[in-house]
Amino acid sequence: MNTNKVLAFSIAACFCLSVAFNQAVCARRPITITQRQEALQRDISKDQKTMELTKKEADGLRDDMNDIASKITKMKSKNGGKLSYSDEGKIEKDLNDVSLKIKKLELKKRVESR
Repeated sequence: MNTNKVLAFSIAACFCLSVAFNQAVCARRPITITQRQEALQRDISKDQKTMELTKKEADGLRDDMNDIASKITKMKSKNGGKLSYSDEGKIEKDLNDVSLKIKKLELKKRVESR
């Protein structure tokens, strides 16, 4: 009987450790700038369809995304077709700014609808 308890505990502990390890690995998976751009574009379209963003707000955010895309093209042309680490940091900051704008507008709509 005691052996069964130890075995059950060992199996449960291994399961918990494997789940925790898997979550840690997945949480740290890098995302490229292109993937972030695509995700933000999807968020803008989704929020416009669900009326969390007005057409004017969505168009403004798309303009911001187009400005970032132009900035990337310009940066790449000056660096042999690649972004430098410094340029990547600048682009990530710009993408963070757009992401924050989206979240602020979403929250504003939620507060107004109450």
